[in-house]
Amino acid sequence: MKIGIVGASSITMDFASRAAQSGHEVLISHSNNNTLKECVQRMGTKVKLVTKEKAVKAGIIILFVPREELKTFLSDLPDMTDKIIIHTNNPVFSMECLSNVIKSSSEIIADLLPDAHVIKLLNIVEPNILLSSKEKHSGNEIYFTGNCTEAKRKVKAFFKTLNLSGIDFEEAYLFNKVG
Repeated sequence: MKIGIVGASSITMDFASRAAQSGHEVLISHSNNNTLKECVQRMGTKVKLVTKEKAVKAGIIILFVPREELKTFLSDLPDMTDKIIIHTNNPVFSMECLSNVIKSSSEIIADLLPDAHVIKLLNIVEPNILLSSKEKHSGNEIYFTGNCTEAKRKVKAFFKTLNLSGIDFEEAYLFNKVG
């Protein structure tokens, strides 16, 4: 499977390394690809530095773009119908972009790409949800949320290839409420 990664961060580079080791082809684009050359070379031949346009052609796209650049970045993308976009945290480089926060970054992405399936990674989960889960925790858990069941199923399967335990937040939360 082709995985597109747009934006370098510790989490996107971890995904790139895991995906390459699992046999996926990884296409990475960053605002300054030159800064990543050495790192990408160490990951092997399955990982390539490419343009943004090539990275977003992959079936699953992992996105790490500064919040203040989201609208500009997303405005010139090709057709994103049925693409799965795994949205990681957005770095903030200007506090001005937070002065009129009405929508989350995930909502902005979903509004600008209405035909894509946005899956949001969660980095903060209530401890009672973690403690109430039937699953034994190994440290490889990664929580996510989204509104497309099929996209969430594909993301969970993708995470499994990376030796990560993908946990759908809604399922864990509902278990906690009902269980």
